[in-house]
Amino acid sequence: MSEALQPAPTLPPPSAHRRGESMASWTAIKDCFDKDRQHFVYVRIDPARIVGRTVDPAPARAGVHYFRLWLADLHLSKEIAWMKELIPAVHSVVRLDFGGRSGLEIPCIADASTLKAEVGATNIISRNRLLTPTLPFQGGTLAIQAGLLSLPGKNYLGGFLKTLSSLSTLLAVPQISSVLALAAPLGEGIQELLSGDAGGRLHLGVLESYAASDLRSTYIAAIRATAGQIRPDSLWVVDDQLHTGSGKDRAPLTGFDYMLLRLELFTERDDWDQLESIAEPYAAMLDALAEGDKGRAESSLRQAIVAALKAPELSQADRRRVAEALKKRYIESQSALQLPVFSGMDGATFSEAGGAGLGALLRDAPPAEEAAREGALSLKEALAGI
Repeated sequence: MSEALQPAPTLPPPSAHRRGESMASWTAIKDCFDKDRQHFVYVRIDPARIVGRTVDPAPARAGVHYFRLWLADLHLSKEIAWMKELIPAVHSVVRLDFGGRSGLEIPCIADASTLKAEVGATNIISRNRLLTPTLPFQGGTLAIQAGLLSLPGKNYLGGFLKTLSSLSTLLAVPQISSVLALAAPLGEGIQELLSGDAGGRLHLGVLESYAASDLRSTYIAAIRATAGQIRPDSLWVVDDQLHTGSGKDRAPLTGFDYMLLRLELFTERDDWDQLESIAEPYAAMLDALAEGDKGRAESSLRQAIVAALKAPELSQADRRRVAEALKKRYIESQSALQLPVFSGMDGATFSEAGGAGLGALLRDAPPAEEAAREGALSLKEALAGI
């Protein structure tokens, strides 16, 4: 079969993108970044200088890979009166092709309580906080903004920030297509923090753009420093923490405010059971088979397959993997219950030993790279014989 990639199903555009406009927060953050870039140093860490985590150097493959953005390490010195005179907030915006739409922007903002920041006598630390849900790389250009905002310690700003942070958690779900309507108002709220009387400023910032050939798992350090104060070739990542030095003499970076981001690429999701549009009809199929209701089981099977093929959260390879795994599980269950088997499908079956959830089903499926070689799966092909 052809290896050409098929676009993801098209989603209706939200209001913030109807005229090809950037979200308000993207423009506001970029303006702040351009104005203050002389105060930032940001560096992609050399994979040879990463200790404690294996980083795959292979570039992303459209239709196969997923990505997530993490705040791996945040360090703020108490030389600034954080949490009193200034309120910290970490933000990110990713711009990607999603659901047949080019340049969709997905924002995130997190206050100190959401980050579970540890406030010590001399610093504030937060580590390994997820900034985006799992997102598929469908090709095109992936752009990332991320940074630390400093906001005046006004009571009303703290309440507004907490509201935005709570709204952001609603957007950070595996079935993100069901909550995309939240993206535009969240972006507008972030923009409000940087305009008018709010008085927010960008304290640390990263602005990166990747084509497929450049997109790899990596760490990016953003440091509140000038180029003369930090030597990029002295930076290391050790167990997801930023270090400086050489060889065995390296030590955690101190004396500067910084944030360390981790861009993670992978092919195997770990949140299958939370994709409710597929997991729920799959569970209904198993229940119907257990009750001997073949008609309801086949109807639920068709619903799960259609949902998988239309899910913009899935890579093209996974749309095929899920559809084929569902059909094979149906045959296995029919055989076990001695029900008539529909035509058009034969081959391997999946063990029930791993459980009945969608995640257990996909653990035994062929790898994504193998499915990608088969090309796009049409709805007609997926439903053949049912």
